[in-house]
Amino acid sequence: MDYVRIKEIDTCITKTKTNHEERVSYMTYEMKMREAHDDGRAEGRAEGRAEGERNADLRTAKRMLAKNKSIEEIIELVNLSREEVEELALQK
Repeated sequence: MDYVRIKEIDTCITKTKTNHEERVSYMTYEMKMREAHDDGRAEGRAEGRAEGERNADLRTAKRMLAKNKSIEEIIELVNLSREEVEELALQK
């Protein structure tokens, strides 16, 4: 990058820093970007927790089936549908 281009960039940055409207616009943009990033992280954590809970329910149901527990008892204790538990029972 040549000196002239660097000087143009520096001038633009200086203008932005000293122009109140530009600073407010930039800070608003930055805040919105941070919020979007934080929202994405929270959503990802929630999805991860839900997936983890489902996996725990599947493991519990499999262990209960291995101990010959009834489908009704399993449905009562884990958060799975009758169809899901019946499918697991077929895989046993």
